[in-house]
Amino acid sequence: MGTRLARAIGLVIAVTATACRLGSQVDNSQHAAAIEGIVTTTPAWVGRDRLGATLWKAERQFYESRGNVPAWIDGDTASPRLGALLDALAHSEAHGLDPARYGADRFQQIVAQAEQNKHRYEIERVPEIDTRLTYAYLQYAADLLGWSGNPTAIHPNWIRATNKADLASQLAKAVSSNQVRETLEELAPTHPQYKGLQTALARERQNPTGHLDRIRMNLVRWRWMPRELGDRYVFVNVPAYQMQVMEGEKPVLAMRVIVGDPKHETPLFSDEMTTIVFSPNWNVPESIIRNEMLPKLVEDPGFLQRQNIQVVGTSGQVIDEDAVDWYDESALARLHFRQEPGPTNALGLVKFQFPNPFDVYMHDTPQDALFNKEGRALSHGCVRLENPVALAQYVLRDKPEWTMEKISAAMNAGQEHAVALKEHLPVHIGYFTAWVNPDGSVTYTDDPYNLDETQSRVFTQRASTREVRKSPI
Repeated sequence: MGTRLARAIGLVIAVTATACRLGSQVDNSQHAAAIEGIVTTTPAWVGRDRLGATLWKAERQFYESRGNVPAWIDGDTASPRLGALLDALAHSEAHGLDPARYGADRFQQIVAQAEQNKHRYEIERVPEIDTRLTYAYLQYAADLLGWSGNPTAIHPNWIRATNKADLASQLAKAVSSNQVRETLEELAPTHPQYKGLQTALARERQNPTGHLDRIRMNLVRWRWMPRELGDRYVFVNVPAYQMQVMEGEKPVLAMRVIVGDPKHETPLFSDEMTTIVFSPNWNVPESIIRNEMLPKLVEDPGFLQRQNIQVVGTSGQVIDEDAVDWYDESALARLHFRQEPGPTNALGLVKFQFPNPFDVYMHDTPQDALFNKEGRALSHGCVRLENPVALAQYVLRDKPEWTMEKISAAMNAGQEHAVALKEHLPVHIGYFTAWVNPDGSVTYTDDPYNLDETQSRVFTQRASTREVRKSPI
């Protein structure tokens, strides 16, 4: 906590204690009309983006529910809640956030002025001070929920979790129960990795090693994750090239993976695995057909046959490749390419589906040697598994008829066979370049998509824009 902010919190406590002795000479309801006038407009200090509109709507609802009377100031003196709020804003540093983002520096100046004015606030300034304090609470709450920032500005296919919350009710609870800091803290992630990064952040501030910004960025990424990952779930950490199956906080299965290369980045999102497909066909994506296959076909007519790829028409009929005019783009646009099941199939012998807007999945691969590479950003976006058989056994463990022998037979049957899972399994694909080990140390991974630098640049630009918009109290 900064020295100036700590001093301000001390002043608030002193002001509150004095006010309790003197008693407020101003009725709180005197401010209702002015507060109503503020919340029915949109002041310049409210964000003009979608998040700002959401927070301001919550603020209106909050004040309407309490008759538009102040929440942090009683008449013209500080309430105990004001000190608790400033303490909470100061504690935002523990989450890698900046108290100045919430106006903590400006609020401390106001507190100091009240101290010089016999512990009282100027009557005409109370409505704006109170509404700004409320907005600061809501901004901080939104940050802890992961509502702020734009992950698609960092990675075009990054979907953050919604992490829904009724902030107006949350704030009302905080004020009525005098648990301001507690209600804010309960909005933050509770995942052991997040808690571990908080500890690492405190350690980094005491003994800098040059990783402060990276830790802060990874805390943001955790706030963009769902609050509940599932009792058991699959977790892929793209820059670590690793997949884990987690049960609670314990990894029960782990393996190396291959992820998308920098031109075909693996999307970052959460969904649910619904189906396992043995001996899968591979319907070749149009981008691969156009950019990779067609150039080879012109030079090597036997390419498709060697790769066991069939040309398929719009009605599903197989077409003789010798009858295709590879230079006729309109004709090619009506064709599809399907690689038949088998050991050379690009998907290997099994794939795991979790329906998503990017049409990516996890699958086997015939190129096992690639798992020996240190950097494994090598695919077209899907996640290739080092040990798909182990994952197949795990996801089918509630189907006792699927023995190891039956799984092996289905993988080598040469005919596609899909099996629906009895219980859907959450799948989370994240991007964490700072990972906390069981002993509390932190491993800093590769950054194949250069997202650390991109995130740093985007957040710096956002802070500059916010500074321009800021208006004095």
